[in-house]
Amino acid sequence: MPLFARAFTTHYPDREGSPRLDHHIVLSGGLEVGGFYLVGGGPSEGHWSWGATLASGNAEFIAGGYASRGEVCRTLIAVAFRRMLLKADLRERPDAMPGPPRRAHREEIAAEPLQVAVSDGPDADRLRGRMLGNKLSKSIRSGELDVGVLSRATHGAENWSWFLTGLHRPDDPNFIWRGEAETEDEAFDALAACWSRWVEWAGLEMIEPLQRGVTRP
Repeated sequence: MPLFARAFTTHYPDREGSPRLDHHIVLSGGLEVGGFYLVGGGPSEGHWSWGATLASGNAEFIAGGYASRGEVCRTLIAVAFRRMLLKADLRERPDAMPGPPRRAHREEIAAEPLQVAVSDGPDADRLRGRMLGNKLSKSIRSGELDVGVLSRATHGAENWSWFLTGLHRPDDPNFIWRGEAETEDEAFDALAACWSRWVEWAGLEMIEPLQRGVTRP
């Protein structure tokens, strides 16, 4: 199967060893989709703990539990992950290979876009309300999974921003995950191209194209 299990110390060679016993990371392409380890103490001592995820912040794309053996954890992770893929209109690519170990110590880039700072003061709440009220946002989905947002100011010349959201991104400075465009269609096309690169990096392929989702005034 395309999913690949790798020892934690092998996947993160520059980190200190995991405090968990026999800790393994599970990969789909370059995407870390889960892990499992032997519980060394407490009420669950002697059992194996496992977890799987496709996206953060959505319970429909997170799963976990306990099993009697590490091999069972691998199977449960694969079953849970494939259920998530079906909801997201994705499937595994048969020829996918596991990504390389993560050697960098640098902090993970935040999955959400940077927020514009507004200074505190007597007008702070009014300014925040004005900023939110002057934005029109549209979520972009792959199946039931939110993968990005298109946003534009409701006043002035038309200009759209786009960004990938809720997903772990490649540890690659050349991976462009946000940008700006003059029209909504151009922003959507840019996000769709970004999504295609992400899907390939994750060892997956699309079943259905992206769809514009809920409009959030």
